[in-house]
Parts: sequence; C-alpha cells; structure tokens
Amino acid sequence: MDLLARLSNVFHTHTDQAAIVSTEVSLTYAQLDSITQQVAAGLNRQGIGTENVVTIETSSKLEAILLLLGVVRAGGAYCVIPEDYPDHRKQLMRAKVGAVATLRGLKETGVAWPLHQEVAAAIAEAEAAEASPKAQPDATGLPVERREDSLLYIIFTSGSTGEPKAVAIEDRAIWKIVDHKPFYAGQVIGQLAPLEFDASIYEIFGGLLNGMTLRMISKDESLDFDEMPSLFEQLDSVFLTTRLFNLFVDEMPEQFGKVKLVLTGGERCSIQHLHTAARYCQVWNVYGPTETTVYATKYEVKGDETEVPIGRLFDQGRYLIVDEQGNAAPRGEQGELCISDSGLMRGYIGDEAANVRVFLIQEGRRYYRTGDLVLENEQGDIVYIERKDRQVKISGYRIELGEVERCARAFGLTKDCLAHYDGKRLYLFVTDQIDLEELRLHLRSRLPEFMIPTVKVVDQIPMNSNGKTDTKAIQAAQTSGGEVLATINRVLNGEAVLDKTFLDLGGDSIKAMEIIWQLGGKGYQLDLDMLFSRTIGEIVEYADNR
Repeated sequence: MDLLARLSNVFHTHTDQAAIVSTEVSLTYAQLDSITQQVAAGLNRQGIGTENVVTIETSSKLEAILLLLGVVRAGGAYCVIPEDYPDHRKQLMRAKVGAVATLRGLKETGVAWPLHQEVAAAIAEAEAAEASPKAQPDATGLPVERREDSLLYIIFTSGSTGEPKAVAIEDRAIWKIVDHKPFYAGQVIGQLAPLEFDASIYEIFGGLLNGMTLRMISKDESLDFDEMPSLFEQLDSVFLTTRLFNLFVDEMPEQFGKVKLVLTGGERCSIQHLHTAARYCQVWNVYGPTETTVYATKYEVKGDETEVPIGRLFDQGRYLIVDEQGNAAPRGEQGELCISDSGLMRGYIGDEAANVRVFLIQEGRRYYRTGDLVLENEQGDIVYIERKDRQVKISGYRIELGEVERCARAFGLTKDCLAHYDGKRLYLFVTDQIDLEELRLHLRSRLPEFMIPTVKVVDQIPMNSNGKTDTKAIQAAQTSGGEVLATINRVLNGEAVLDKTFLDLGGDSIKAMEIIWQLGGKGYQLDLDMLFSRTIGEIVEYADNR
C-alpha cells in the first residue's frame, strides 16, 4: 500500500476519532482529511505535484502539520523552515531545495479554518463514497500518485563547509518507522519535536498512519513542571530528546509510570536516568542519523546494565564497523559505523561531493558513513563511543562546529577562533579583541538559536605536540564560575539564563551596581558596559578567568 492509499485508509477508518489534539484545538480524522484535501487541491491548481518542493514557514506548528500533509497529498515534497530563522539562512535553504512555493499559513491557501466537526464529517463521508482507494483526484480530475521513490521531505543538517546540507528522503524510507509496532503503544502519541527535526516523522507519520491521536505539546508546556505531570497522564507513547528525558527524570520520575512507552536518543545517554525511567515504563534507547530516517537502531533498557548500548538494527538492513583503512573492525574494537537499511536517504541535494564522501559502496550496496565511532559488544549490540569528526548534537540537533567558526570568520575576525562543545554549552573561543555585542548580533543574524555560542576571548587556543587543537586543555581551562553566577542569580532574584544578557533578564543600573560592588569585594573586576553588553555566560567566563 502506497502512502496516499495508507493515508486515505486511515482517514476513512478513524473518521470520528481525534487525530490531533492540543490545549486549544481538537481535530478528528474527518476534519484532518477535509483540510489537507483542500490544501492539496489548492497546490494542484497551481501546478504543484510530484517532485516539487514546497517550504513551510509558519509560527503555528499545528498549521504546519496540516500544510505538510496537504503537500504530501498533492504529490509533492515538503521542507519545514522555522519562521524565526535569520532571513539569510532561509533564503539559502529555499534556494538549496529549489522550492517552487512557500506556505506561511492556511489563510494564503484559501482553506476555511477551523471547520466545524459536523461539516467536515459530512464532506469526508461524501468523498469516501466516490474516492478511489489508490489515487485521489486533483482539481483537474487527474489522479495524484506517489511512488516508493517519490521525494517526501527534506531536512537540513549543519554543514562543515559553512552551508547547511539538505537531506532528501523518499516515501519508501519511512515505512521502517511507521510499521515497527514496538515503537507504538496505546492510543495517544506525544508531539514535542520541532518539525525541522526528524523525530517529528516518527510522531506525525508514525502516529497518524497507525491511527493514533497526536497530542501536541508546545515547548513552553514541556518546560512547565506544573503542567507536564497532567500532560504525561494523557500520553501513551512519547519520544524525548536525551536532554529533555534527563530533565523529566530529574524533576518528576514517578510520572513515567503514567505512560506506556518512552523512546529517547539524540545524544549520549545517561545510564542512571535510563534505569530510573525503566522502573516505571518501557524505555527504548534509539539511535539514528537523519540520513537513515529517524532511527536506525534500538535497545530496550532492562535496568540492570553496566552500560546501555544503542542496540541493533531493527530494519532488514546491514551495518559495518570499519577501521581507518575501511576494513572490518574485530568485535570489541572500535570503528566507524556504516549503515545500509531501507531508510537510507536519496542523497544531499546539490552536493555531489558530499554524497561521494558519505556513501561507502561494498558488494553493490550503499552504506552511509555515520561518522560515529562504535564497537560491537559480546552480546552483539552496538555501543556508541564518540564522534569521529567535530560534529555534535545539541538539544537533539546535529551541527558541525566548523559552521559556527566559518560564520564567526565572516564577521571579519583576523585571528584564530574555535568552536567547542563540552556536553553542556557551546563555546566560541576567539583570539581577536573585538566588540562582542557586534559579533553576537552577526551570529544571531546567520545561525539558529541552538547554534549561538557563548563567546570567550582567549590569549591563544592551546595545541598539542602534533599541532592539533588540544581539546583536553580547553576542557581543563573551563570552570563553573559558581560564585559569580550565584551573585547574579541572587541579585536578579531568579535563575540567570546563560545565553541572555543582564538587560534581557530584567536587570537595571541599580542591580548592576549591586553586582559590581559585591563581586568587586571578592576580587572580580566588572563594569557597567560589560554587564549591559555581554551574555551572562560570557560574564561568568570573563570573571572566572581573571
């Protein structure tokens, strides 16, 4: 059954069931069917169909989901670009994917929104009696078709060349996620992932194509610990990024007993947090690059492990662990993980050189070089070690540290700089004496929020005897700045946010002078200009290294 037929079947099987629910809105499958059909028809009238890419740029996640489903039903491919990205980056992304249209909301498509449930159900019932289960007609009466190799969506990952890379995924790639029953429990699945993050594919397509109710949870709700306990009671299955998972385990571990199934991944896991959650519900530790479609491996946490691996491939695929020469690494020895399964991407759009670099061909089969160092343990499970290159994951987003550096150099730096992630914070070390506020504004105009670093001016960037960056020396040079941060927190009467300025957090000249006086008596020399122009993280770093 192809994707359009599967969508049509689920819409008509679960007509009156809730399809998407948020704090403000509840849509049945009948309403979802009607709205997305209208979007599809509008796109078809504009001549948009197979292999055409439509970017979706709206501040409403609900509207974005309706729009992307409409694009799919029109036969096209979608690419979600966050509305709050800098204009420069958005233009670059639209050009990279060759977008033929941009949708910024339902109003511009002419869709009546919201629809009353009774009207939508009547429309769906009438269409169900006439529609073919294999193809849906567009406005001209011609059938819209999707094939297994049709382009479905494009997701960007950070690029080491300074430009984001466009990952093209076809229809066939999502079935390994959609049809893997152990990933779905109960009737309600949480929708927390940003739509430009590939975990949303598991939530939206996996949830809806399995007839589940998609419970949308906003970022603000996910960080509200007065609200989240009650939301957990509404969920059966949910994916949480490693950082969010750890936070929930720390703040409300017993609430995991309210859900049936939790999937977590995106960064190196914490065995203590995984074991705690596994006492309350079923927990899968999952792993997968965007290039292999959401998840490639899984491991069910038992609660008594001394280490938690990323497990094994669950799709009918293969993997290799190879050394620097490309030879198979013996069991127990680390090497680079290469994956070949049905979720393998079509390739990077407009970057054939990158495609050549990342694909390994063995015996006529394509493998994706993940860049992750792993080993296979005695039980046959894959254990994650570290990144082979300088690619890191921050809050579930995969970025190239080189992109941050190239963006900083474009500001006009004349000396060396280095981006570094210590597992908690992203830093940019610069050796120029520069106006940090101007540099920060430049970075914010080019990079998304999760890639904005804490900037630290240093005399030099340490190197080891081989002439390479000494990351251990950098790590050792970083300190917590506990006393400085505690003073700022006390004066602000709250918890300071490291990537915000003193003024952003409600500071004024009187509070600033209080901080200067208190810290001055302890040997920390700060001034008003510094407090007003630098982020809290930069102030802590400056004071702690003087």
